[in-house]
Amino acid sequence: MSIVDTAEAETARGSARFIARIADQTLLFRDFSFDDRKVTAAQVAEKLGAFPLEDFVVLHWLDNHQLETLRPNETVELKGGAKLFVIKGDGTDRFFVDGIALEWPKKTLTGANIKFLAGKDEDMELVLERKDKPDKVIDEDDEVRIGATGVEKFYTRPAEVSLTIIVNTRPKPWNKKKISFEEVVAIAYPVPPAGQEIVYTVGYFDGPPNRPEGSLTAGESVRVRDQMVFDVKFTDKS
Repeated sequence: MSIVDTAEAETARGSARFIARIADQTLLFRDFSFDDRKVTAAQVAEKLGAFPLEDFVVLHWLDNHQLETLRPNETVELKGGAKLFVIKGDGTDRFFVDGIALEWPKKTLTGANIKFLAGKDEDMELVLERKDKPDKVIDEDDEVRIGATGVEKFYTRPAEVSLTIIVNTRPKPWNKKKISFEEVVAIAYPVPPAGQEIVYTVGYFDGPPNRPEGSLTAGESVRVRDQMVFDVKFTDKS
């Protein structure tokens, strides 16, 4: 049973007094209800159908973004909410981001996932410290081996981005890692078209590897790649 199926079953039975947000290796959180203010790691794992328990690691994601492994009988306080991960694995490997101690059961993580776990903004650049060679910038899609010999140490810094995007065939310089639907529309139509009910559609291609082409709707954003192409159209529904 998936985390989504389990969460929906919980909702169908009605919510209890205390809520925990639980995610698996996808890092997608769902709300689960408990009757007690304090619950054990075993109870948390049970919500996700994590059996046998010894094959899984339960992690508590603290407010300062540190990750702590919980023993099966160790309790966590749910008052005010708690975020936890239940990941298949037989132990964890430690790493540091800007001095914050983190641990993870899987041997690899992407740059995007490391920044997410450390609570770093997407516009920050992740850098791997190296002793015998220059430090290495880790891109969003780069996989880093956490379980290597020694403890990996990362730091973040403001990203220096200098890209060119193509909006309705016109090149436009861009200095952020992401662009929103609203930003693309403003570039395409700095002066809004006449009409009382203008509806825009935004499509793109030559995008990042995980989303090379697609569309954006209001409120959405996408990671930008150099020479990424956007096509913005409008219709007047009035």
